[in-house]
Amino acid sequence: MQLSKKIKINHNNYYIIIDVEYKKKQNNFPILCLKNYKDDYWDGGDCSLLIEEIQKNYTLEKAGRYDKYPGFMSDILYIYDRIPFISGIKDIYICKNDNIPYAEGYISKKEIENFIKEFAVEMDYNSDFKLNDSRTWKL
Repeated sequence: MQLSKKIKINHNNYYIIIDVEYKKKQNNFPILCLKNYKDDYWDGGDCSLLIEEIQKNYTLEKAGRYDKYPGFMSDILYIYDRIPFISGIKDIYICKNDNIPYAEGYISKKEIENFIKEFAVEMDYNSDFKLNDSRTWKL
């Protein structure tokens, strides 16, 4: 199953895509967990708090460290460096007149990682990241 959550960065609306699945936990009780991430803890409220903090702490200077021309990829890398469990990111542009989407794009985690490798982008991979522990969040 995939979930999406809106994140607004520098006046742009992005939607992070998150792969989740139900797993049997204590007493065979089904719990929604992150799929394909080492720490499978999932909580939509914690994710929303993380997103709020990322939005609040965004600066062009922080995004510019990933790409000297801040724009789409610098925003994507800024988000990915702070939310390592995503499976992709959508960008949606809303028509001001009709208030409906007129363009949509998507970049997968694999494409993001290929970009990082191909262009030798320095990332601060946070191996201690835990969604349920705000002390491990990179802001």
